[in-house]
Order: sequence, then structure tokens, then C-alpha cells
Amino acid sequence: MVNIKLVQNNPYHIIEFLLLAAGALLPFSFAPYELFWLQYPLLAFLFISVLNQMPKVTFLRGMIFGLGWFSHGIHWVFYSLHYHGGAPVFLAVLIIVLLSLYLSLFPAFALYLANRLIKANAAQLLVIVYPLSWMVFDWLRGYFLTGMPWLQLGVAHIDTYLSGFAPIIGGLGIGLLVTIVAGLLALMFNRQYIKLAGISIVFIYLGGFLLGLINWTQPLGGPIKVSLIQGNIPQSEKWRRELYAPTLQMYRQLTLENLDSDLIVWPETAVPGFKSRVDNYLHEISTQLARTKTNVLLGVFERDEKTQRYYNSVISLDGQSYKKRHLVPLGEYFPLRSLLSFFAQWINIPMSNLDSGELKQSLFDIAGQKIGVNICFEDVFDRDVLRDLPEANLLINVSNDAWFESSTEPWQHHQIARMRAAETGRSLLRVTNTGVTSVIGKKGEELAILPQFKRDVLRYTVQGYSGTTPYVIWSNYLLMFSAICLLILFYRRAR
Repeated sequence: MVNIKLVQNNPYHIIEFLLLAAGALLPFSFAPYELFWLQYPLLAFLFISVLNQMPKVTFLRGMIFGLGWFSHGIHWVFYSLHYHGGAPVFLAVLIIVLLSLYLSLFPAFALYLANRLIKANAAQLLVIVYPLSWMVFDWLRGYFLTGMPWLQLGVAHIDTYLSGFAPIIGGLGIGLLVTIVAGLLALMFNRQYIKLAGISIVFIYLGGFLLGLINWTQPLGGPIKVSLIQGNIPQSEKWRRELYAPTLQMYRQLTLENLDSDLIVWPETAVPGFKSRVDNYLHEISTQLARTKTNVLLGVFERDEKTQRYYNSVISLDGQSYKKRHLVPLGEYFPLRSLLSFFAQWINIPMSNLDSGELKQSLFDIAGQKIGVNICFEDVFDRDVLRDLPEANLLINVSNDAWFESSTEPWQHHQIARMRAAETGRSLLRVTNTGVTSVIGKKGEELAILPQFKRDVLRYTVQGYSGTTPYVIWSNYLLMFSAICLLILFYRRAR
């Protein structure tokens, strides 16, 4: 292929430095920058750099690319560890580096095993083998050690025609299409493939456009009025005793100002304490809301008096409850506490020894709609959202992204939630402490949004939906089965 040998000669290890820079540029394809097109040349360069290379060179280059990608993409962990968790700078930086190295193993092994186990021509490697292997390991990244599927490639394309594929193959499948397009772009360095690769890219985008015209789900019942309260309590003030009563008073006041709503939603852990401490407070609000039949969903910690287990929960004023299933490592629990005791003594995060709720929990039944609720980063995991489908007519995510200040994390999180809405064909309400609070339509479009770091209420009339998208039926299983079968086929041919 033209010019590829020149790239692969790699004088002074310039390729490794360029790969680190390319990986560091990749997060600019995600929110809030949304330069989605950056993924194509960056991934094409990565694929070319490992094409026909020795497996150990391939692994090293995949690691270097991943290190740039994740160390930049999740740098915001520093805010939660250092500013709000009390970790020394050296420890916060060390944890980010170690986490980035761990996450880099997935693209590294995807490319390493492709080159190690499969012998194929350049076109097959670039357009089929590398993309399929990448997708398999991206899927594993969402499961291994509880999973961390942040910055999956497909999420960045929620505002492009590729989002039309979301109800069929989900964000993971869109990521596969992205890597295929990147492979086709790399293939265009060979003049004989320019026309075929160009036509293939056009057909991929045309397919996404046409699929985006389909309405996979149908309205159910009448629309309901919702009020989403963004309390805007800085994380540095959330646990101060002298602000406990003013915080409760603020949420009460904003709630009583919106009695014309069917549903009012407070953010994650809006009440900075246990439900048992505010039973009278909640009863008083419930009494005042009885006349209008308005219900409230609010975030609070619950304690099971029998088992002495603690939960990050969302409750309604009429007694319904959801207990968070997927906890944040280091933030809500310490994995392998006996082995990580060194880290535990340096990090002081309130309520970081919680228990997870049951996988199967009842949906909220409010205003004639079945509502699936998830808390914090649970909506990052497509499988956690799909547990409530197709029964849920409306989705709600409550979160507290104040941990990450004005970094890119709240916008990345918001973009991920938009992909979950598009995959399921459901409206999704995001209710956060400091932003991004929004109403998201069934195709992932932003319907309404509040500015960050402003105490305000987002009022909107939202529609519930019934029906099932193909993705809800087969999740990622069809993709994974097909990918593994194809990779095995290529492997057997190489023997």
C-alpha cells in the first residue's frame, strides 16, 4: 500500500509519539467539543501503524494510543479524588495513570490478538478484523471488573446520521461502524480501493439516514407535566451541617412552586442524609401535594434496619423505591478493600461503603406511566438501562456530577444518556445537581436543557412511549455472536 512502509519504518520512534498525541486528541470527538469526525483519521492512523507489525509492537502501540485517549478522556477523576476526596495530588494522578493504563489494555489486546492469531490481507484486516476485534474488547471493557465503558466511540455520533443505527445495534454497534469507516479511510491510501471505499462509506451513512426516519415506538397515554429541579449545591458544601436545613428548605420551596406538575424530580442524593431522618419532612411535603396529586421522585440514602445495609436510592412520596444496582468503585465502595487499603487511608469520600440493590426491581408507576430509574453512571451501562425495557414507558437518570466541577465529564455523561434514549426509543429525563439537567427525546435529541451551575427548574411536558426497538430485543448479543463467529472463521482460515 502506498506510503505505509514509510510510516512503518518509524525513525526515532516517531510513530509512538504520534500515537500518544493521536490518542490524546480522540476525546475531542466527544462532548462538549463534538468533533466526531476526528475519530476517522485518528483511528485510521492507528490501524495503519499496526498493520503487518509484530504482535509485541502492535500491543505497545495500542497501549500508547490508549494511554493518550484515556488519560485525557477521564482526567476529570482528579477533581473527585483530590478536591472532594482529599487524596494527595500524587495519589490522584497515580490513580488516573493506573486506570488509564488498565483501560488501554483493551484496545491493545484487540489489535495484538488480531495480528497474533489472524493472517489476512490488508483490506480484510483494516475493514473487518480490526473493527470486529476492537468491538469485542470494547464490549469486554464494559464488563471486566464491573466495567468502565466510558468514551465508547459510537456515543460521539449521536448527532450524525449514524445515530439511526442506535435502535438496531446500539452505541456499541455504531462504534463498529466508526472503526469500519476508519479502516476504509486507511484503505484509500491504496488507489485501487478509493472508489469502493468511498461508495461503502456513503452507503453506511445513507443507511443510518434512512433508519433514522423509522419510528420504532409509539406514544402511550397523554403527555405528563414534569418539573426537574437543579439544586446547584456545590460538592464542597453538600455535607456541611449548617447547610443541611437550608438545603431541605430550598427543595421544599421549589417543589411547592410547581404543584401544577404531575411529577417533580430531585437529583441524586438531593437529601444529604438518610431517609429515616427526614420522614416527617417528606410527610409534610406529601400532605401539601395531595390536593394536586403531584408526585415527587428524590434521591436519598436508605438504611435497612434489619440488615444494616446502606443504599443510594430514589424514592417517591407514595412509597415506591429504587436502590442503585451498579456502584461506583472508590466512590461508593472499595473493591478488594483488603488489597487496596493503602488507597483507602488516603481517600475520604462520604458514604463510600454502600451496598448494591437487587438486579430485578419494580418500576415506578406514576401518572399512568411505568418509569425506569437509574442513578449516576448506571446509564453508562446499556445493560443496566435495558433491564427496565420494554416495560418502562419513560426513563429517568438522576445524578450528581458536581464531583467533577466544570470539567468535560458532565457533558460526556449527558451525551451517553442521549445514546441510551435513542437505543430504547424512550424519552429520558436527566436530573442533576449542578448540570447537565435536560429532557431528551426518543431519538436522542435534546428537547430542553438548563445551563450548568444555576439553581433552576426545568419544566416540560413529556410523552411516554410503548413498543420495542430491535436493540431492546437482542441487546449486544447478536453483534457479539456475529463478530466472534467471523473472527473464528478468519482464525481457522489462517491455520
